[in-house]
Parts: sequence; structure tokens; C-alpha cells
Amino acid sequence: MPPERLSKKFVKLGSLSSGLRVLVLGSASFGLGAWTPRFHEAQTKVALQLIPTPMSALLAAYPDDLREGARGVGNDQPPSAQDIEDQYGRILALSEAHKNPGEIVRELGRLAHLVQELTAPASTMGVDPLRESFEAYAEGRLKKLVVTREAFWSLKADLDPKPKLMEWARLKYKRHWLLLEHFDSRTGHRLGEWDDLSIPYALLQLSFSNGVQATANIWILIYRATGDLWSYPERGSSK
Repeated sequence: MPPERLSKKFVKLGSLSSGLRVLVLGSASFGLGAWTPRFHEAQTKVALQLIPTPMSALLAAYPDDLREGARGVGNDQPPSAQDIEDQYGRILALSEAHKNPGEIVRELGRLAHLVQELTAPASTMGVDPLRESFEAYAEGRLKKLVVTREAFWSLKADLDPKPKLMEWARLKYKRHWLLLEHFDSRTGHRLGEWDDLSIPYALLQLSFSNGVQATANIWILIYRATGDLWSYPERGSSK
């Protein structure tokens, strides 16, 4: 079943107001990365509500594969824009080879994970005190985070993701330097109160929302590029 016109199949955003509360998934599990696996799962689940209905149904039909991909693998090095571009190309190749849907969904989950890491301001090198502190802070605030509206640039953009990936990478480093102003790297301690009115909290909220929107947009882009090659679940079927 080829993807239908996005104007007809795109999910309504009325329920995703700026006050949307995030549903927390699964049990807490800590791994390497700027965000915890649970944090990635939460971002990925919200992104499912922002993509074309056929694609959302496909991803939802393989929840274990999507979860495995979204949680990521143990790797303390943050992804570069090139890493994400390579993953995008890998999914194109799998689609052209008509691989089974579960495998494609798992790789789409990994794509989401990588994009979300690219929007994480503490994830610029291996595991360091700032990254560990901000990860713990994010985990503790997860239930309070919201998703705000952004323009869906992917609906009409060129199918090459590189320009946006480079833009996200530049923004990440700007936010990283701003976050560093509120952390003492020598002692490994936070500077000032990281409360809900602080700059670190604002950066966390922006990064969470931007990560959700970036996930949805990169998924829409690849859906436009190769979604006509995917095998979609029959209506009313779990797979």
C-alpha cells in the first residue's frame, strides 16, 4: 500500500497543544547517552502522534522492534550529523531490498534515537560529569515536559536530510555552551539552582520538544522518500 497524500492522511494536531503531557514508558533503565532509554522512548511515542497515519500504524504494529531501536545501544560517543545521514541511507537501502517490516521499524527507531541525541545539549563527547548530571536532571523532570508546536518543514522539503542535520548540530553546540555556564566542570557540581525557572530547565524543555519534532520530521522525510516500498499492516491487525 503506497503512502497516501499527506494532506489527507496526516494526523490532526489539535490534541497536541503546548500543554500536552508526556506519557512515560516502561521502567527506568540507565544506559550510555545524553538521555536515558526511557527518555528516548517517551520522545518516540509522542512523535508517533505527529506522522502520517499509515506510517504511524506500521510503527505501532511492531512495538518491540520500535522500542529496541529507540532505546539505542551502548555507545558513549554522541552521533554526528554524518552518522544520522548514514542511518537514513541504511533505511533507504533496506526499503529498496524489501526487508521485513519489523527490521525497517527497528531501524526507524534507531534513526529516532540518533536524531534525539543530536538535540541533546549535554551530549558532545564521551560520558563526562556534565552529561551525567544533565541526564539525571532530565530523568527527574520527564513527567513535566511538554511538546510545543513547530512548523512541519518535511512536508515539502528536499528529501536530503543533511541541511537540517547540520542546522540541529550547530544549535546543539550553542546550547551546550549555554549549559556549561551553569556547571562547574572542575568540581562536577551544578552552579546555582536548577529549578523550573532556570536556564538548564529551559534548555531541557526546548531539547525535549525539539527532539520530538525532529523525530517526526525525519520520519516524514523518509516516508516521502521510500514509504511506497513498505508493507503496511492490514486495518485491524496488530501486524
